[in-house]
Order: sequence, then structure tokens, then C-alpha cells
Amino acid sequence: MTTEPRLRAQPENGPSRDDPSEDLLLTLLEEIESGSGTFLIVTRTTDPTGQTYAQALRRDDGTYIVEHREGSPEQHYGTVAADLKAAQTLITDWAFERPHWSDGVAWEPVET
Repeated sequence: MTTEPRLRAQPENGPSRDDPSEDLLLTLLEEIESGSGTFLIVTRTTDPTGQTYAQALRRDDGTYIVEHREGSPEQHYGTVAADLKAAQTLITDWAFERPHWSDGVAWEPVET
């Protein structure tokens, strides 16, 4: 019996990966850091609308724009992460639904 994946990681360059581990998420972000693409999107496949996700976009200055959306445009927030490690922590903690994952971060609504 095959179970449906809970998460799907989609890098800008390369195939999507179902149920990525913490290590794989780090590897995908490290690939961005080394110049293979600029973004990674992690989607909760349990949301049939496909609108529950977190994403990281590397900027030219080495910082990352990290966003998360919880199903609707009104629940779409973003912040700037100082570096790869900060972005990786936010993406991984969101993906694995760790308690207080968003605490201590200045999240701003994202206008669409």
C-alpha cells in the first residue's frame, strides 16, 4: 500500500522530491547557494488547493526572502533571512510543524 506524500519539495532546477528529509532540504538549499537556481518551494500536499507552502528565494546579496502561506492570500507572510542557515531553519521548522517555528521572526503580510 502506497501512502500519499505529506510534503513536496520543488527546487527551481531539478525534479520535485516527495517527503523530503531535513538533510535533503538542506542539500536543496545548498544547491541554490552554489548557483543552481534561486528558489525552493515546499508544499503541504494535504491541502488540495496547493496553497499551503513555504518558499525561500536567494537574493544576490546572499540573504533569502522566506515566505509561508496557509491556504489563502490573507494568510501569506514573508520575512528576510540573513543567510542560508536562517532560511533552512525556517523552511525545515515549517515543514516539520515544529512548535513555535515562526516565533521571533518579523513576518509581514505579502501583497499579491
